Amino acid sequence: MKSKHYQEFNHDEDAPTYDQIDLNDPIRHGYYEVLDWTIEQAAISSDDVVLDLGTGTGNLSKLIQSCKQLICVDISNNMMEIAKTKLVHLPQVEFVFEDVLAYFGESRPQFDAIISTYTLHHLIEDEKQIFFQKVFDQLNPGGRAVFGDLMLESKTVEPDFIKKYRDQGLEGVAQAFEEEFFWYVDSAVTGLERVGFSVEAKRFSDLSWAISAKKL
Repeated sequence: MKSKHYQEFNHDEDAPTYDQIDLNDPIRHGYYEVLDWTIEQAAISSDDVVLDLGTGTGNLSKLIQSCKQLICVDISNNMMEIAKTKLVHLPQVEFVFEDVLAYFGESRPQFDAIISTYTLHHLIEDEKQIFFQKVFDQLNPGGRAVFGDLMLESKTVEPDFIKKYRDQGLEGVAQAFEEEFFWYVDSAVTGLERVGFSVEAKRFSDLSWAISAKKL
């Protein structure tokens, strides 16, 4: 099952400039703090098998000190070519060209940690809920799933944020709400708990949150 909009979010053209991060852009506020917290919460050891969904240029996985195996999934070959240069310190890395929702299947290994940042806002709400179950099923007991992304407390506050950024003249930020699918933290926490996770959510800026889900 591929996500509905996966073809729209192939960022091959953005790869050369993706790492030129403007922290003054509200979309990017908290970016590095989210990455650091994601790795901290994932608690990856040298014996762990790790899945990074939406690897992009490798900014998240390059923070992994060591692991047994890392599998990187993305639909942008150009992004992953850059990521390869950042992950040479890890002994066993596999790069998979695939949609993050379609990746899961019978032939996939079980993981100790599944991590993802600034990718899953490409999934519509129903797909996120399906995704949570797939992640739970693919984790070993005691496994950790940690997601950092563009999120709002709930759907009810979305119109206020759109108005706020339009009033500030930040039309591109306002349009992002209408063109992409920001997480709703309340819905995500409920969905993750429903499938069996223990969940913690943390906010890093207006739009950047991270959620840590542990399989009991």
